[in-house]
Amino acid sequence: MQNLEQLLRQGVEWDLEGLVREANARLPRYLPEMGSRRVRNAVTPRLVRHYAGLGMLDEPIRKGRRALYTPRHLLQLLVLRRLMAEGHAASALGDLVRQKNDQELLALLEGGATLAPNPALGYLSELRERYSYSYMVPPTESSPSPPEREEIWHRLEIAPGFEVHVREDFRPPRTRSEMEALLEEVRRRLKGLAPRRSSSRTSRR
Repeated sequence: MQNLEQLLRQGVEWDLEGLVREANARLPRYLPEMGSRRVRNAVTPRLVRHYAGLGMLDEPIRKGRRALYTPRHLLQLLVLRRLMAEGHAASALGDLVRQKNDQELLALLEGGATLAPNPALGYLSELRERYSYSYMVPPTESSPSPPEREEIWHRLEIAPGFEVHVREDFRPPRTRSEMEALLEEVRRRLKGLAPRRSSSRTSRR
């Protein structure tokens, strides 16, 4: 299998099915071991169209009625899947890979570069650190116990069967990108409930 730099120099082209085959053949090399199971699923033509529709990939090259894809499209797709496997939400990534040149994409894919700080991603990280630290680090005998503070929660019924509990010291999103990142996380968590609901119904029959 040719490496990506060779493909970029040769300027080969594929139809959508060819791009999907190339991506799935190369993905196992680049996905992190502990990456999201959902992101590990095979790339499909529908997924490629979805990313393109969101403006996350370059538009395909049009030759008559044919839509063709280049090694740059393949590189963009692999970088997207790697970043999402590392926990970056699609809504927070936006058109990031379209703004990178080929060498920058290769560096991201091979782990030789990291993303610049993203306010939306930083917002989620801040929330996780702020509200999980006290539960992750047990008190030691030498450290004084902090004074107990009553936690006040607000219960919001969003829809029948769906409630949101918000702690009083929660910092709401201040920007559109922070809101999109938070909603993407909620969507991901809700989607993760679907298999458990269906399996529980099956076990009761």
